[in-house]
Amino acid sequence: MSTGFIYIVNTVTKDYSQKGFSNVPTQYDDRLYFGPCKVSMRPKVNRGDYVFGVSPAKTHPRRIVFIFHVEECITFGEAYKRFSDLRGPAGPIHVKPKKGEGSYPYSSYEHIPGSMHRKSWESDLAPRERDAFLVSSPRSGDLGCWLGEFGPVVDGEILAFFKTCSVHGFTGHLSDNNTGGSKRNPIAYGGLYTGLHLETNKPEALVSLCEAQMVGKNLNLVRVPVPEHRALQRSRCGNRKPRRNCR
Repeated sequence: MSTGFIYIVNTVTKDYSQKGFSNVPTQYDDRLYFGPCKVSMRPKVNRGDYVFGVSPAKTHPRRIVFIFHVEECITFGEAYKRFSDLRGPAGPIHVKPKKGEGSYPYSSYEHIPGSMHRKSWESDLAPRERDAFLVSSPRSGDLGCWLGEFGPVVDGEILAFFKTCSVHGFTGHLSDNNTGGSKRNPIAYGGLYTGLHLETNKPEALVSLCEAQMVGKNLNLVRVPVPEHRALQRSRCGNRKPRRNCR
């Protein structure tokens, strides 16, 4: 049985775009990749699970900006070896493997200079269960790509689904139901609105609700603006000045 994980993507801008290529999830070619952050969620995710990203409070309306169907859960060491274009400082892989001494993670990794989480990379990877880099299935319809401003609105139906989900935070399981959720704050627990995520054992039902909103819109999601690796932008577009989208 697959599990669905739902969280607020605070790096999303007012126009439903990611701020930079290093922000997760990162879209590259025909997949999404999930590197650091969400330390309470990442260790639980397994192959076949789903991750849904909701736009932050500065967006109106709130939207589901991506649907991530997990194909692989690998270590950051394996990700570093396989996905050179995703290495920091430009990309979401913020550490590189090493053979060292001492305790984990210093025995296995070192921070890539200039990459994200310079002061917190250790806590992002320790304990070892957090050494989890997620790879989505190839793009298929609404799955595996950035939906952005065309993503499903968190309407009454989707909010009702959110309320059936359990709430989790840095301290673990907080509530069996997301009863505090609203259209303004879709994920809430008491006075908390950050550091939370939802979990559901019926992620396919949420996928169906999202697809029902997308049907008939004939959206060319390939043209949705997403940040690109600056070096790759220069090689693809013949322009040294970074651009948001060169497809």
